[in-house]
Amino acid sequence: MKNKLYFLITVVLSTIISYAQDKNPDEILNKVKSEFLKINDYSVNAVINVDVDFLKVPESKATIYFRQPDKMKLESDGFALLPKQGLDFSPSKLLEGDYTAIYTKTDTLDGENIDVIKVIPESDSSGIILSTLWIDEDEYIIRKIESTSKRSGTFEIHLYYDHKDVKLPSKVSFKFNVSEVPLPASLTGDFDQETAKPKSKKDKQMSGTVIVSYSNYRINIGLTDKFFQEETSTNK
Repeated sequence: MKNKLYFLITVVLSTIISYAQDKNPDEILNKVKSEFLKINDYSVNAVINVDVDFLKVPESKATIYFRQPDKMKLESDGFALLPKQGLDFSPSKLLEGDYTAIYTKTDTLDGENIDVIKVIPESDSSGIILSTLWIDEDEYIIRKIESTSKRSGTFEIHLYYDHKDVKLPSKVSFKFNVSEVPLPASLTGDFDQETAKPKSKKDKQMSGTVIVSYSNYRINIGLTDKFFQEETSTNK
């Protein structure tokens, strides 16, 4: 079934946008990965704000550590709600495994020239069915992601870059449908998440947003594997 779905998506997209193949999507994605691989590791301060109608989550602060290719650690004095999809914006992780990339069009986003590329994972084990990436054609950084996953529905990530000479985001906005993303019991309490689901087709989907602001990046500081194996203070 997965192979049939993959074949159908590939054929339809290829037919619709065949005229747009004046740019090589694989070359663009490889440049994005190459740019990110220049950063061996980093630490950064993060401020997390959660906006969901039925939840009152106080602003939280954390320190995030990353080491190529996929080591990540979060330290926080209190509870920090960070969706996994919004926390790990590594192109290496996003574009791991075999996939088919299709160049869709040239666009503009926040005043920047953008290459729009659709990515279809080929592996049955991939949790993502289809992703659309908005890539800065000059800086080779990802500015927006729309993904459809098997378990969490569709989510959208906007990445903003305000730090000079640092190709890492200053802010990430993660938008999701509340009814499609399971929330920790410690957050929902007695709230029944089923009540967040629309009762009829006329009801509007309830969305939530997590905004993470990043500051004080420290890049290539020599973080080791042992550091990531140590117990953190997160959620103690």
